[in-house]
Amino acid sequence: MNRRMPIWCILLMLSACSEDPTAAETLTTKVTRGQLVFHASYFGDLRARNSERILAPELKGMRNVTIQSVVADGTVVKKGDVVLRFEKASVLDDKRSKESELQIAQAEMRRVSEGLTKERIDLDLEVKRNLLRVERAQLDVVEGVEFVSKVQLEQAKLAVQTTQLELQLAKKAQTNFVKKRAAALEVQHLRVQAIAEKLERVESNLEKLVLTAPADGVVYGPITRLNWNRGQKVAPGKVAQANDVLLELPDLSAFDVDIYVRQRDAALLSEGDTAMVYPTIRPDVPMKAKVIKKDTFSMTRNERLNTKTAAGNLRELKITFALDGTHEDLRPGGSVRVDVSSRLSDDALLIPLAALRPTDGSYHVVLADGREQTIKVGRSTTSHAEVLEGLTEDDEVRLE
Repeated sequence: MNRRMPIWCILLMLSACSEDPTAAETLTTKVTRGQLVFHASYFGDLRARNSERILAPELKGMRNVTIQSVVADGTVVKKGDVVLRFEKASVLDDKRSKESELQIAQAEMRRVSEGLTKERIDLDLEVKRNLLRVERAQLDVVEGVEFVSKVQLEQAKLAVQTTQLELQLAKKAQTNFVKKRAAALEVQHLRVQAIAEKLERVESNLEKLVLTAPADGVVYGPITRLNWNRGQKVAPGKVAQANDVLLELPDLSAFDVDIYVRQRDAALLSEGDTAMVYPTIRPDVPMKAKVIKKDTFSMTRNERLNTKTAAGNLRELKITFALDGTHEDLRPGGSVRVDVSSRLSDDALLIPLAALRPTDGSYHVVLADGREQTIKVGRSTTSHAEVLEGLTEDDEVRLE
């Protein structure tokens, strides 16, 4: 049988709960002195410390190429062995086209040269003919001085002048032809040379479509960026651009780890800081590491990965750790978790972040007796902050 609680009982209980609003216990903590240590976890990628990289070649007149074949990961190669081939059908077509253009240009150059040779012969003959005419006209004048009339003599002298003028014009044409011939042949030569250079570039591109091992080693295809898309592995049919990392011959005896962190966190990490690294492939084998490099230039994740996301607009810095030791299962590009510890101060007044209350760009705390105290805060971690002014050791403050 269900029984309802009388209303007066409910009112009595509510009255009892509201009699002492401060009856609930207030949580407090003391300001302590000690080390301020930043702890954080990040995910990063393994990278062989020393590695022979095999890059996509720079091809003149070509922005990208398609991979035709590639040796399998783990293949043992010798220096000079073929490790990757690109599709070359389009390049071979271009080569045949340029060879045809070159043959046509060379034939045209021969035709122009032969025409100019014939024109030069004609001009030379014209000069010789005019020389003979001048000599004959001069001879007519000499012979006719005593045997022809005065009118005929004047006509003979006029003929000499005319033939001499024609000779001058012929010689001038001969001189102008030398310049004309040089210019015409230069035009043809430049045309042939331009096509020949294009053919040489195509032949050079053709040679670069076969990549060989730069040294002895084991081939590894890293997770890389192909055609501006990150997270891809080299395979037939993939498209690559100049200087994309296609293959590596890594030295597996030493690895580094790269992580990308926000600028605020990067400011708390310094060279020499230690970390524990947990490889995803072997999380049961933690390894020690330390910071060896911190980039000074930041970039957004969208810029780095060529993405367009809201979260990718945050700027990040790359931090590199040197891994102490290795393991036979580690490979370049493998993912890891990095647990970082950075000692920010050996002797600092520490207060939990939960006790801080922001006020107009500064902070204040509530002491155990309820009074408010403005304080100055220095560096902070994910749990504590450094107190620079306003509190002393063992001061008791309330937690929010």
